Amino acid sequence: MAHIHELYDFTVSFLILHPTEKKLLLHYHRKLKCWNQLGGHIELDEHPIEALEREIEEEAGLKKDQYTIIETGTRLQPRGTVSLPLGFGLFIYNYADSGHKHIDIPYIIQSHTTEINPAEGESKQIDWFTLEEIRTMNEKGLIDNSMTDICEWVLSGNYRV
Repeated sequence: MAHIHELYDFTVSFLILHPTEKKLLLHYHRKLKCWNQLGGHIELDEHPIEALEREIEEEAGLKKDQYTIIETGTRLQPRGTVSLPLGFGLFIYNYADSGHKHIDIPYIIQSHTTEINPAEGESKQIDWFTLEEIRTMNEKGLIDNSMTDICEWVLSGNYRV
């Protein structure tokens, strides 16, 4: 989708954990020319979880019953509010040296299947990687330092409460 705002867009991203092995699903981002987490823009008519569910289905081909959103912290739920699952951070980053920034809510997703089927037009360069493979890709310049740090944190299990 096109950028909603000239300076900032809200996005969701997600790292999908393999159902049985200590691996993460990453895809090769055509515009950024590196391996990265999956995700995308939050549309004007969506809240973050709606965008997350849409992007998981588009980019990985997973239906709602094929994964679980992992909660990473506790939260208050005031009366009369809708409580959404929490991501593990709130990051602002420059998008592709364009002067444009994304405000991103990242999530951890536990997949219940290894079957990945991206929608038409999505990256077909998508695979499961161990931490050692991610570190090797970082050394070769195929994945950036911040993504490597996030992958290390997720695969270490430090997000568990």
